[in-house]
Amino acid sequence: MAAPFRLGFFLKIALVAALTQPSFYSVIISYPVQGVQIAAGAAMRHPRRTDFAATDQARTIPQAAFAAFAAPGAAAGFAVFAVMLLIGLLIWVLATYLFCRARFTLFDLVVYRHGNVRDAWGKYGRQTWRYFGIVLLASLVFLILLAAVGGPFLMHMLKTIRSVGPQVPNANPWPIFAQMLPFFGVCALLVLVWILVDAILQDFILPTMAIEDAPIEGAFARWFALLRSDAGSVLVYLLLRFVVALGMSWVLMMVSLFVLLILGMGSFAVGFGLYHAMWQGGFGMQMVFGAIVAVMILVLLTLYLLAMVAVYGSTAVFKQAYAAYFFGSRYQELGDRLEPPAIESDAGVSTEPPLPALPPLNEPPSVW
Repeated sequence: MAAPFRLGFFLKIALVAALTQPSFYSVIISYPVQGVQIAAGAAMRHPRRTDFAATDQARTIPQAAFAAFAAPGAAAGFAVFAVMLLIGLLIWVLATYLFCRARFTLFDLVVYRHGNVRDAWGKYGRQTWRYFGIVLLASLVFLILLAAVGGPFLMHMLKTIRSVGPQVPNANPWPIFAQMLPFFGVCALLVLVWILVDAILQDFILPTMAIEDAPIEGAFARWFALLRSDAGSVLVYLLLRFVVALGMSWVLMMVSLFVLLILGMGSFAVGFGLYHAMWQGGFGMQMVFGAIVAVMILVLLTLYLLAMVAVYGSTAVFKQAYAAYFFGSRYQELGDRLEPPAIESDAGVSTEPPLPALPPLNEPPSVW
């Protein structure tokens, strides 16, 4: 990715690698959505109108509309909810399949050291379906485990919040915190378990499927054999994989956010100056100012997305290379693809030049 550095090639590999990281989807979706929510909340807290009666009436309109919709047709509301749930489930399944296919693609790019994404994408159709089934099953088990373990804590926390809510003046917040801490602790523990399971699936189950087209039971049999023979090294590897990748992503993220913060402050200063220079110039100048602000926001958003692709893509390529070389030292088929063995010459074949032919026995040698 870096030697020789080509921006287009770097972004292509980084994008494929970033799509294999679950946290990448959260960063490119949740952070912009949170920013929009904060901006909308600030706008609602500072309404332009001073007619508070009109504001209260406007707030009650959606509630009245919802009540009018829900009262006569609870079945219609349930149908809408079911359709939305089905659409969300289909999107999740499709995203999970693309996520699994991208992991096989990244594995091929790293192990065979090439940048042909199309060829790497097309080589693992059959293997992706098996790996997709494993990831889907693991996700469902994780959700059931989360509901079974964290559900009671969540229900108890909600009950405490309802009993000690804002309607009680000067309510003591410590009972709420006492219920929140166990819930978040259980969630954090389950997230660590999921990170461990996901690392095992990507680093030890996927390579066997990709190289040998191994069935599910064969891939897990090799993993358990490795765990029985070298459990200490595997555990140290998993710990280092988590710590080093986390530190690497944090450092890159801090650098990227610092640069984006400087650019954002510069853009705000430019926009502030343009506002004072152009806003009083009439409707035409206001339109031009709005277009300039829109372009600046679009540029900053594009730079943010490229920065996230570069951060998570670089981290994902490092993790994949680290995993391949660790497992390749214990899995000969993978090690031979990472470092192909030298071709040895056939036994008994001499590489020295042939000796000259001897003279007949009835003739003396030429030196005589």
